[in-house]
Amino acid sequence: MLITTDSKTQLEDTLAKMAEAAELDQTRWNRLKSAYEAISGWLNDDPEFFSQVEFEIYPQGSVAIGTTTKPYGKTEFDLDVVIHIKLLSSNYEPEAIFNEVLRRLKEKEFYKGIMEPKSRCVRLNYAGDFHLDVVPGCMVVLYDGDTIDITDQKNKIWLRSCPKGYKRWFLDIANKVQVTLLEKAFSANKVEIEEYAKKKPLQRAVQLIKMRRNIYFDNHPENATASIILTTLAGNFYQGEASITDTFEGVITQIQNKVDLFPNEPFELPNPANPEENLADVWQEKPELYRHFKSFIAQLNKDWRALKETHGIEEESVLLESMFGKEPLNKALTAKAETVNQGRKNGLSILPSGVLVGNKVEKSHSVKPNTFYGD
Repeated sequence: MLITTDSKTQLEDTLAKMAEAAELDQTRWNRLKSAYEAISGWLNDDPEFFSQVEFEIYPQGSVAIGTTTKPYGKTEFDLDVVIHIKLLSSNYEPEAIFNEVLRRLKEKEFYKGIMEPKSRCVRLNYAGDFHLDVVPGCMVVLYDGDTIDITDQKNKIWLRSCPKGYKRWFLDIANKVQVTLLEKAFSANKVEIEEYAKKKPLQRAVQLIKMRRNIYFDNHPENATASIILTTLAGNFYQGEASITDTFEGVITQIQNKVDLFPNEPFELPNPANPEENLADVWQEKPELYRHFKSFIAQLNKDWRALKETHGIEEESVLLESMFGKEPLNKALTAKAETVNQGRKNGLSILPSGVLVGNKVEKSHSVKPNTFYGD
């Protein structure tokens, strides 16, 4: 991590490390990849249906766009993969496709023991690790390899979706910024950029918003705003800011402005990859969820204003913990302490920019113990 006397950069660094602490780690990502590759292999070996058709399996949602967050107080992640079947949905009833997936998974004792059929997916519960929602879908037209119809068992209908298109939309927006504030801070003195600092500000901002959402609705998770709504709003309002803090503030300010225009009834939120779909249609069905969303956004803006007005490490740490959780903050501060201690052991010094360097570098000063902030 960075050790810096610049207050904005040090907060930026801490927020990035906190978001990393709550995301899907590489070990779990490898297990997830192995899990859906195993499902693909099992379907391929099906003598009745899947061996006769072309299909692909790929992640969708937060895994695909790099915004995963662990549910507050839990160890499991909720993850989605799509079974993209190269058949036209118009030739099949949705329950027929769903039942083929259900049948084949039940034929393996392992999947049979961990499966839980839902309306639009089959959930596989890898206890203590992650929940994997397997979503079957078919092509809409042959010339469009992105748009699919997914099954809705509850209503016995097809639902239009475009997970590949949504991923492309979000990542194109996130990549508006070429060099981030953290990348500049690491690169200024030719220091290798650490992995946690490479993710784009929009991705980190979305993670932090979801982390705050998880804590805010901890006692009533059924009222929590869906991640797809928060992510889409963030993408809509992102202006290419180079820092997490500017991105976070810009997004939540614009969301509040949007809410202020619709104080009494929910607004619609078109899917950028499928404009005919209203991603916030649940607010029409359950207006109380929109009221909870408005309260959450108001509190989020209040929290952020309070964080900006803090003075010193203790006050800032208390607010960061209340907003995003004790565990992510502890991991961030531990990483910072390790950087300081390692620098001291190696006889390094710190530049005013916050980068550890050798003592022979001009205009540097010795690393002081436990100096995380510039007060």
